[in-house]
Amino acid sequence: MAFQTSIIAIGSIMIQAALNSLGTTAVAATTAASKIDQVAIQPMMSFGIAMATFTAQNFGAHKYERILKGVKQSLLVSGTFSIGAGLLVILFGKDLVVLFVGKSAVEVLNLSQIYFNVNGSFYLMLATLFILRYTLQGLGESIIPTLAGIVELLMRCLAALLLATSVGYVGTCFANPLAWLGSCSVLIISYLKAMKMLKQKQGIVSEEQQVRARARQVELRQ
Repeated sequence: MAFQTSIIAIGSIMIQAALNSLGTTAVAATTAASKIDQVAIQPMMSFGIAMATFTAQNFGAHKYERILKGVKQSLLVSGTFSIGAGLLVILFGKDLVVLFVGKSAVEVLNLSQIYFNVNGSFYLMLATLFILRYTLQGLGESIIPTLAGIVELLMRCLAALLLATSVGYVGTCFANPLAWLGSCSVLIISYLKAMKMLKQKQGIVSEEQQVRARARQVELRQ
């Protein structure tokens, strides 16, 4: 998990380099907006981290049905929160940035609003990413989440090298959503396979429980 986080951090460095080339206004807007953004996404990350522990415990206890149910409920709760958080940062994020730069920094405030509009619109995707990634890690998967992190890195590099130069500040703002999209495209495929495996294991457990129940009934009759 630490290695995967370090991969993502490299992509952030690439984006920072692209922002530096756009000037101090772009850097100031992103620095202030990202602070608000980090606060908004922390609960979504917490849902994901909780799923890693929840999944690992139930996988070890062979309670596969609880994992399937827990993932669905977590996606629902975290997804609902992400929509609300996205709306809040889009509507009120700019007002919070005023606390960092003041009302006179009009250009910084306008750029921060662009940042919120782009990133806040894709919070639902990020919430899904956190749940799927940490669930797979709880199942003992390490290669797929790492591969998803590498895809995130590549997408951020793409935004830094191509979009930032061709589109400007808006291109750097799309770095995160593009990274989330690339990561989800890898995680969803692996997640579907993992859920199919859990359903098969749950079927085996159910059959074993039925056999034990029938054997117990025979013993009681005897």
